[in-house]
Amino acid sequence: MNIQFQICGLCILFLLIIFYKSHKNLELYKEKVFYSVLCIITGSLILDILSLVMIHYRHNLPAFFVNFICKTYIVSLIFGACAAFLYVWADLSSEVTHRKIVSRSMLVLLTESIVVYVIPIYIFEEGRITYTYGPATIAVYIFTVTYILLTLGFTFHYREKINKRRMFAIVLWMFIWMGSAVIQFCHPEILAVGFSGAIGTLVLFVVIENPEANLDRTLGCFNSYALVEYISQFYAEKKNFCVLEISFENQELLEKNSMDAYEIMKSVLHILKNYESILVFKNISFSLVLISRTPENLRAAGREIFTYFKDTDVLDKSVSFIMTEKTDVFSGMEELDRFLVFARKEYEDEKGIMIETNEKMVEKFKEQYSIGREIENALAEDRVEVFLQPIYSNHSKAFTSAEALVRIRKEDGSMLSPGVFIPVAEENGQILELGERVFEKVCAFLRDTDAVKMGIHYIEVNLSVVQCEKENLAERLISIIEKYQIRPEWINLEITETASIKARKSLLYNMNRLIEYGFSFSLDDFGKGESNLMYVVEMPVSIIKLDYDISKAFFQNPKAQHVVRAVVGMAHDMKLNVVAEGIEQQEEIDAMEQEEIDYIQGYFYSRPIPMEDFLNFIRNAPSCEGKR
Repeated sequence: MNIQFQICGLCILFLLIIFYKSHKNLELYKEKVFYSVLCIITGSLILDILSLVMIHYRHNLPAFFVNFICKTYIVSLIFGACAAFLYVWADLSSEVTHRKIVSRSMLVLLTESIVVYVIPIYIFEEGRITYTYGPATIAVYIFTVTYILLTLGFTFHYREKINKRRMFAIVLWMFIWMGSAVIQFCHPEILAVGFSGAIGTLVLFVVIENPEANLDRTLGCFNSYALVEYISQFYAEKKNFCVLEISFENQELLEKNSMDAYEIMKSVLHILKNYESILVFKNISFSLVLISRTPENLRAAGREIFTYFKDTDVLDKSVSFIMTEKTDVFSGMEELDRFLVFARKEYEDEKGIMIETNEKMVEKFKEQYSIGREIENALAEDRVEVFLQPIYSNHSKAFTSAEALVRIRKEDGSMLSPGVFIPVAEENGQILELGERVFEKVCAFLRDTDAVKMGIHYIEVNLSVVQCEKENLAERLISIIEKYQIRPEWINLEITETASIKARKSLLYNMNRLIEYGFSFSLDDFGKGESNLMYVVEMPVSIIKLDYDISKAFFQNPKAQHVVRAVVGMAHDMKLNVVAEGIEQQEEIDAMEQEEIDYIQGYFYSRPIPMEDFLNFIRNAPSCEGKR
């Protein structure tokens, strides 16, 4: 009997089943779908061998029985092709929807099977050449090819939604199957169709379904890829689950005390072996994520882990425990992950105790997350706008500069307040892209308009603390300047005292590099918070901007008058210019000029206005000297 290929394929499939069942599985619905495919292909190959045995001994067996086995084998080919089609749908639908598709497919398969069983089949055997033919075989070819084409068609049509590795494996399997059918048709002695099913299943296993792909090799628990797959299923089924994240954040402290985070994690995993209902995942960062359907299990596990940690001061300072009981309030894995990061920052000073998140924290996060998404969409849809607030020069008696201020226009046309989105952008890092977007728009404005010809010497652009911490700040800004081909002296970069405190070393390097290139700098918000004159000494700025509060205090407090006069005198002695912010009244204008303040910025002259209106403002500005 010519069953060598089938025996080899069957051995491959049995090994896959043994290997698959001997490893930890997440019990995901997609895993169950794959296991069903594996079993169907194995059954088909067994029937292939059995049909060949029946054909070989058909003269000693009832004809109807031999025909029944042969038809059952070719029917199993239809089931195998349909299983591949349903396997594709596992990536495109929820478990509930997929089960409905399976139910409907079973009705179609039953109808197709009845057709095959009621029409004739014929057997050919001559030496090593053995095959079946006739109407039943033709019907199977039609049904099978239809499923293969449907599988390929749906795979390519929904390629953006299907896991890329799964798509590759499915397409490769289908082509292997069609190739083997062509080979067997041209060379009937090579019975490769059944064997190709085993090879296709092996491809699925190696590329996408290998259980070891879900395991962290060092710890033996599930990895971050498995975490995404597992949580995604909960959200697809709209089911709640509980999360306890144990983060080992202070790596330097652990190393200083000769402690290894992986060894500590292994100790935690050893404790968690007693909790079968808890699944443990190693996240990308140094953290373990514990998931259970019931919060009591997580609390009990947390208490036992605390007992292990309680006598270790280093761990109390290095490990954070964040438990979230209600996860169905989040839209998916991405939002949940951002919430855990948010919770860690909220409680970054509280280590060694288990923090249980509450509704108030979730609401606070939701608000920030919503704002973050609004910023993200505004950046993608170019709804980030730059407003310019004119700055008046007391020496030139004209508007010679302006400060660029970022604004976000919502989809409904209203503006999102900077006081709302700036803190969120600084917190989540979006301020980097916002800052560069503002810088680019200012560069484009200076390149594409007559602002410089109309007397604008420079435009001030704020640098956030996050930008100042980046070592490649100078390179990024210089590359943008060169892209728009404008002169660097047309832009003044504003830094704050906070930035100079947090990123002094990298900031000084970048400032010197940018000043060499032609930029200038101003120190913004001087007089706000803990002003330190050493900032003025150390930072190579050319302008000091008096904060709104200190400008207002000048008119209310004699002490503030002495401070402002001292700052102005010091600045002028150091060849620095001074800008007074927040000036709103005529008497404030007169006083600031009397104190020899160089520049005035405030609502007295203008609120921040859109870029497109700024040039009209400058062009139509009345003589401010005459106004006084």
